[in-house]
Amino acid sequence: MSPVPANALGRWISVNGDGGIVRYVGPVDGTSGTWLGVEWANPERGKHNGSKDGKQYFTCKSVGTNSGSFIRCVDRIDWGQTLLDAARSRYIIDATEISTPSTIDGRRGKIEAVGFDKIAHEQSDLLGLPVLGLDSLGVYELGPCGVMANVHSLSLARNYLTGWQRVGDILAAFPNVDTLDISANHIEGPLFLGAGVSVHTLRVDSSPGLTWTEVSGFAGGVGARSLSFGWSELSRLESTAALDLLEDLKLEYNHLSDITSLASLPRLRSLSLRGNSEFTEFPPYHEPMFPSLESLHLGHTGLSQWLSVDRLGQLPTLHTLYLAHTPVVSESHTSRAMVIGRLANIAKLDGSLVSPEERTEMERYYLVLSTQVEGLPRLPELIAKHGKPRGPAAIEAKIKSRLAQVSIHVVRGSSEEVVTKSLLKSMLVRQLHLVVARLAKTRDFQLYVASGDHWTPLDCDTRELSFYGVEDGSIVRAVLQ
Repeated sequence: MSPVPANALGRWISVNGDGGIVRYVGPVDGTSGTWLGVEWANPERGKHNGSKDGKQYFTCKSVGTNSGSFIRCVDRIDWGQTLLDAARSRYIIDATEISTPSTIDGRRGKIEAVGFDKIAHEQSDLLGLPVLGLDSLGVYELGPCGVMANVHSLSLARNYLTGWQRVGDILAAFPNVDTLDISANHIEGPLFLGAGVSVHTLRVDSSPGLTWTEVSGFAGGVGARSLSFGWSELSRLESTAALDLLEDLKLEYNHLSDITSLASLPRLRSLSLRGNSEFTEFPPYHEPMFPSLESLHLGHTGLSQWLSVDRLGQLPTLHTLYLAHTPVVSESHTSRAMVIGRLANIAKLDGSLVSPEERTEMERYYLVLSTQVEGLPRLPELIAKHGKPRGPAAIEAKIKSRLAQVSIHVVRGSSEEVVTKSLLKSMLVRQLHLVVARLAKTRDFQLYVASGDHWTPLDCDTRELSFYGVEDGSIVRAVLQ
């Protein structure tokens, strides 16, 4: 057996790939020697809730699970390493490894590896590095380390950090860090902040063991302007009093249904709720409500009523909106017209700029739709601007003249996927790129349109599709690179 580290209690360990936190160090009745009481991240690895023979030795944080067990301190336990040791292992190259140029055999031939000595010299000066990327290296604490004033970006995702104080100790050694990533750690315990600690951008993703109160309190304490707390099973937002300086907030792929507590944040300019499927309704407007919000991402949420879209029109500074893949919109051409017609100030919708020409087209089409759908907002304003919509026959002809049914062929090697879309002839090529990118799930492709017996590249992003002769029945090919 190995000796138990002096600071073993509260440490994260890994045994044969199973991770857990040490909740107890000491004897167990009826046995000899020292035992470690561990609460495992995977409850199936445990055997009990911290008790043995009726005696409670420790308490598992995961209520109602038997995720605890006792183990001996054996050699196969990975206790992690200090930040300084992790930095040395990642950035410092042994001089013997770089003394001479070498060649590396690869599938594309031999590649000469040169300049390693220069790289090694720069990397060996840890105090001079501006960026430290130490993800997945088992970092559990700072260790003996001086002040590293040149580092402005520090990434410690997927490590062994278990306490806010250890995070605070690390920040004290990096006084000029403006970007900190502590995602997917195992932090718990009382909040701790050292004096004078400041971080501009904070990422705490994939951290289901943390609460909004803890993360927002830490973010407010370090004066964060940007915060990401996604993929963390977050279902409730408490007070946001500590976040008066926050400008950018990402709460993606959680379980949020109510964001009312965020509405009073005075400086919040960008908010992403992408992937919160339980979010079905935007709250009613009240003063003040998101007074500085410019960009809102509601894609892949459960937003299901046009009333919520109408409420967005009351936000005074909102100009960028994402609604793709929500129940309230669909793949039909009417959805974009319905959003643009309702929201006068939207300049970018679902990643595509709304040009003045498109706004005119969509507002006119929105007026056409108003003859079929009752109670649409902004009608008096738009009628004054564009005039009353014409009768059904003229409406049908006008719609048909502005739209084109286009077959989009996504070509991947020898395979080809065909999708039919209704596109505005006035759509810009760059807007078509965004449509195809969502279909192809990549941006690395070239667009062509069939012109007689040859293919014409759509090579100017600012041209309208009509410039290339796109009309009803046209075929567009997206050839993946």
